[in-house]
Amino acid sequence: MPAAIAAADRILTSPEYVLGSDWKAQFRYDNDFNKENILVAKYINDPDLGFHIIQTSLHYNQFSTSPWNGYSIVADAVNQFDPNDIRRTVLLRGPQVQIETNVPVTERAPSTTPLSFTDTIGNIKDARQNEGIRFLKWPHDPGHVQQGNGNDWAYFRLGEMYLIKAEALNEITPGSAQALVLINQLRQRVFATPNPLATVNRDVILRERLFEFAVEGKRRMDLIRHGKFTAPWQFKAQAPAHLILFPIPQTQLDANPLLVQNPGY
Repeated sequence: MPAAIAAADRILTSPEYVLGSDWKAQFRYDNDFNKENILVAKYINDPDLGFHIIQTSLHYNQFSTSPWNGYSIVADAVNQFDPNDIRRTVLLRGPQVQIETNVPVTERAPSTTPLSFTDTIGNIKDARQNEGIRFLKWPHDPGHVQQGNGNDWAYFRLGEMYLIKAEALNEITPGSAQALVLINQLRQRVFATPNPLATVNRDVILRERLFEFAVEGKRRMDLIRHGKFTAPWQFKAQAPAHLILFPIPQTQLDANPLLVQNPGY
């Protein structure tokens, strides 16, 4: 834990990185020089070299390239957000618009029903096109070429260094006052009216990571680290512990006879 704190401190004290006042700025199409982003996957507004998450996530009628309507967020996660948290505004529920024109849109033709995303999904194997909450964390690039936007994807952001240090401090001293200060520094810029937390513990830190990193590919490892990955949720029963590890592909097992398949597969 002290090593994790020291590593986080090297970044937190570096003049190269700055926690800005606009939380959303680190996701925009012009985020290539944003001083919160530490390690990014670089994209440009090109059909093959661009950022495609709008294409894979939004409804068919919400962008000029006819997205795939592919990803939803379960209501249990969304409902944990404070209604006044700016980070919640990237989660789309209720009546929807075309994101380039801001004009209300309907469901896919021949339907003329206004598009409105529901909180719930009745059957994930046979869901309607409007079921489930979507997200728009990376706004579209006005200069996009087809589905290719210029937004860079940050693998590591400065906000994570705050939470890594807070988690390490709390492991050393449960309820750490210093950990609470770090978390409240992050929360300070996402509430118009100050809304600091009064206490900190493991569950608080895990929840703050949900709020800060929703749909950024962090949640699986966060749940594993906190011993909650196999817990049941709306569409999944209690899972066996071996699912924490992925199976080794058969092609790799065939190529290297010294490899042994992970238990349970």
